[in-house]
Amino acid sequence: MMFSFMLVDDAKPLRLCKHCQKVFLVSRANSAFCSARCKNQYNVYKCRGKNKGQDGEDNA
Repeated sequence: MMFSFMLVDDAKPLRLCKHCQKVFLVSRANSAFCSARCKNQYNVYKCRGKNKGQDGEDNA
C-alpha cells in the first residue's frame, strides 16, 4: 500500500539512476543518481572516455 502512495507522490517522485538504472526515491528536484558512488563512477567513466579519445589524437 505504501509503495503505491510513493508512486503517485508529486513531492518525491521515483526516477531511474543515470548510471546503474535502478529505481530510487528522489530527495531533491535535480537528482539524477541514486547515490554519490553512482555519480562518481559515472563521472569517472565519462572522463576516461574523453581522455581515451584525446590520447589517440595526440599520438597521431
